[in-house]
Amino acid sequence: RVGADVVLHSAQSVQADVVVQRSDGDVALKVGDTLRPAGLTELRLALSARDRVWRISETVAGTGLGELVGNQALQIAAGQRWPGPDTALSGGARLRANELGTWNPLLPAGWRIGGQLEMTASVGGTLGKPVIDGRLSGDRLAVRNLFEGVDVRDGTLAATLSGDAARIERLVFKDAAEGTLRVEGSATFGATAGARMTVTAEQFRILNRLDRRISASGQSSIVLASERLAVTGRYVLDEGLIDLAQADAPKLDSDVVVVNRRIDLARSAAQRAEAAARPPQSPFRNTDVQLTVDLGERLRLRGRGIDTLLKGALRITTPGGQLAVNGTVRTDSGTYAAYGQNLSIERGVIVFNGDVSTPRLDILAVRPDIDTRVGVTVQGSALNPRIRLYSDPELTEMDKLSWLVLGREPSGLGGGDTALLQRAALALAAGEGGGGSGEFLKKLGLDELSVSGLSSGDVSQAVVTVGKQISKNLFVGYERGLNTAAGSWQLIYRLARRFTLRAKSGDESAIDAIWTWRWN
Repeated sequence: RVGADVVLHSAQSVQADVVVQRSDGDVALKVGDTLRPAGLTELRLALSARDRVWRISETVAGTGLGELVGNQALQIAAGQRWPGPDTALSGGARLRANELGTWNPLLPAGWRIGGQLEMTASVGGTLGKPVIDGRLSGDRLAVRNLFEGVDVRDGTLAATLSGDAARIERLVFKDAAEGTLRVEGSATFGATAGARMTVTAEQFRILNRLDRRISASGQSSIVLASERLAVTGRYVLDEGLIDLAQADAPKLDSDVVVVNRRIDLARSAAQRAEAAARPPQSPFRNTDVQLTVDLGERLRLRGRGIDTLLKGALRITTPGGQLAVNGTVRTDSGTYAAYGQNLSIERGVIVFNGDVSTPRLDILAVRPDIDTRVGVTVQGSALNPRIRLYSDPELTEMDKLSWLVLGREPSGLGGGDTALLQRAALALAAGEGGGGSGEFLKKLGLDELSVSGLSSGDVSQAVVTVGKQISKNLFVGYERGLNTAAGSWQLIYRLARRFTLRAKSGDESAIDAIWTWRWN
C-alpha cells in the first residue's frame, strides 16, 4: 500500500510539496509460478519546490534489494515556471546491492551470480546535458554456470566515471585453482563513443567442466570504435582436457510433445521464400580478430579411441566476416585404441586451413609390442576420415589384420582366430566406434585378453593370456592353460625394433634374447 500527500500552487512560480511513500506491504517478482518477495522496508519519493528551486529525494530499501538513496536539485531560470533542457542540475545518489544472488531467478537457466556492488555518483550540468561523476566498486563477485564450465569467483571491481569518460581501474576474478583474470580499460561516450580494454589471464581456467577443462595465460586487447570490434592478442594453454567421449547436446525423449508453439500466420509464402533466399549475415561482419593460441605442453585430447597430448599453435581470424582457424597441431606421446590394442601414434598431424570443422588429418598408429610394423592410418578430413590398415613392408590385408589383432602370422589360424579377424574386418568397414570388450578391458586395467589353442577343437588345450603395456617398450603378461595347475609370468622389453629381451617365470624360468630377421 502506498500513500501520498500533495500540495501544489501554480502562479508566477510553482510551489509544491509532494510525498509518495509506502505505508506497508511488499512487492514480489513472479518467476514462473513462484513469487519472490523483495523484502521492502522503505519506499519514499519526495519533491519540494520553493523560490524556483526544486529539490527531489528518493529512498528505496529492501532486505533482498539493497538500498538506493539520492538527493537532487533543479534551479529554474527566472521567467520559467517548469524545468527545461537548460535547467541547472546538481546532487547525487548512492546505490548498494547487498547480494546480487537475489536476481538469480531472472537469469537464464543454469547461470548464477553473486557478490556485492556499491555505486556513488554526483550529477551536475543541465537536464539536457547532465554531467555525472561517480565510482563503482564490487566485492566477492562471482559468475557460475556449472553446465558450461564457467566458475569465476572472489571478484573485485573498481571503476570511475567522469563526465563522458569511464575507466576500469581494477576488475579481477579468480578461479577454483587460484588462477586470475584481470581486465583494465577505458571508454568514452557521446559523438566519438568507443572503448578499449586489456584482458590478462594468468593460469586462469576458462572452462572447468568434467569433459572440458582449459587453463590459459596471455593477454589480448579489445577495441570498440565506429561500430567495429577489433581483438588482438596471444594466449598459451597451461593445461587442458578435451574429452570427446562425453555427449554435448541433450535431446528430448521420443514421447515428449511440444505444444503452444508460436506460428506467425501473417507472413505470406512469398515473404518466407524471400527470407530463405536472403544470405545470412555473419555475426563477425564488423569484427577484426587477430588472435594466436599456443596449445602449450599439457593439452590432452581423449575419446573415440584417442588419448594423446596436442602441441602446436593456431591463428584465429575473421576474414570477410567469417571465422577462420589456421595452423598445425601435432600429437605427442599418444595412443589409439583399435581392435583390442593400444596402438602407439607415431605420426599425428592435424592441419587447419580456415574452416574449423574440416581440418585435414594425417595419423599413423602402429602396434608397439611386436617386431612387425603394422597399424592403421587415418587420413582425409575430420568430417570424412579414411581409416586404412598399414604395414612396413607391405603385407596382404589378412596378414595385416593377423599381426595387428593377434600379433602373429595368419598361418595355422584356428576357427576362433578367424572369427576374431572377421570381426576386426567388419569394425574397419564400419568406421569408428568402440567395442564393449575394449571398454571392459579398460575398466580392468588390462591391454590384452586372449584365448589361443582352440584350433584343435579341444577346450582343455586352451591357453588364456592377460597382459598390460606398462610403457612403450615394456610389457607384462600372465599365461595359463586350462589343464595346467599353475601359470607363468613373462616380462618383455624391446631394446630395439628387431631385438627383444624376454624373462619368464613359472613352470620353467628363463631369460631369452630374441633377434628377428625377416626376408621376402
